[in-house]
Amino acid sequence: MKAGHKLKLSNDRGPDSLREIVNQLDPGAVAVHKEVAASCELVLLAVPWDNVPTTLASLPRWKNQILIDGTNPIHGKAGKFTPADVGNLSTSQLVAA
Repeated sequence: MKAGHKLKLSNDRGPDSLREIVNQLDPGAVAVHKEVAASCELVLLAVPWDNVPTTLASLPRWKNQILIDGTNPIHGKAGKFTPADVGNLSTSQLVAA
């Protein structure tokens, strides 16, 4: 943000749930609804692997944005992780599909 970038954060719980973290960041950071974040030029997807399909399906249609896939192919929650079977594909190939 020191370079002039604006950061829009979102989650499935809504902007109010991000108020505390946004207040700790640079003034260029704002909390927004996920549809607003998904319409940005550059989008970072960082959700649990099991949530990828429903998260992507709930977003507006992509319009030539860049999607950075920050997911890991792991099922479960803390303490009970198991690797996901992704075959011979990368997780980014699965997300792109």
